[in-house]
Amino acid sequence: MVNIFIRGVFLYLFLTLSLYGANIETSTSVVSNAQTFVVTVDSEDVEFEALYVTYQNHRYPFVDNFYALVPTSYYATPKKTKAVVVYKESGKKKYKSIPITIIQGKYKVEKLSVDPSRANISIKDRKRIKRESKEAKKLYSHFSSDRYWSEPFIRPLNSKITSRFGNRRLFNGMLKSYHSGTDFRASTGTPIVSINDGMVVYVGDRFFAGNTVVVDHGEGIFTSYSHLSKFSVNKGDIVFKGDIVGLAGATGRVTGPHLHFGVNIHGVKVDPMNFLEVISLIAY
Repeated sequence: MVNIFIRGVFLYLFLTLSLYGANIETSTSVVSNAQTFVVTVDSEDVEFEALYVTYQNHRYPFVDNFYALVPTSYYATPKKTKAVVVYKESGKKKYKSIPITIIQGKYKVEKLSVDPSRANISIKDRKRIKRESKEAKKLYSHFSSDRYWSEPFIRPLNSKITSRFGNRRLFNGMLKSYHSGTDFRASTGTPIVSINDGMVVYVGDRFFAGNTVVVDHGEGIFTSYSHLSKFSVNKGDIVFKGDIVGLAGATGRVTGPHLHFGVNIHGVKVDPMNFLEVISLIAY
């Protein structure tokens, strides 16, 4: 079996544990809140079934009995914790712990000015926001177990990053939140592309995100492209890496035209740029 960590190994501190003749590897033993890591199992010399990894009270499945993509919540408390590999050997369920240290990410504070209606939120809009939040949670809870992609991921466009994931935000001096994606500089009409193959599972308008496209890449990986001025795809479409999903714009809660790019792993919002680094370690 080809080892998942064939590229970019020097970027990470690897932790290897013995699992009754097999090896468990993690891409890192130290993660910031909202970062992602990978757990792999090399089972060439022993027969067993890798089931899932438990971490932060959630289960993350192994793909092809080999690797699990594990996200850390933005709200995770800095501490020493563990990820537990759950597997079956000779029909018996067994467990192996991996020490993980969660640290606080170095996120900045941003002060932004937006349309007052997007900061002083009305009762009607609060109901809309609550509805959209439930819809998004349901959307991300159902994903294809198949992998749509077979090549490296790319960026949605090549331009300057104007705001990174995790920055704490103060809108019009009153409304606090955190930045749940990465913003790229883009004038209205700039083509935005899917970062890899997948299925379009959402095309619509959201209060905060404006016109948004969500792509399911399989195995619990979703990407979203927001504040678009125009859609180029429909729900249910199969898209390939580099296909245009829409044009950049200034819809939703914005200070001006740009792309808000988001990544969701098994229902958890994660740092998109960290995700692109981690996913690049997977063998294609």
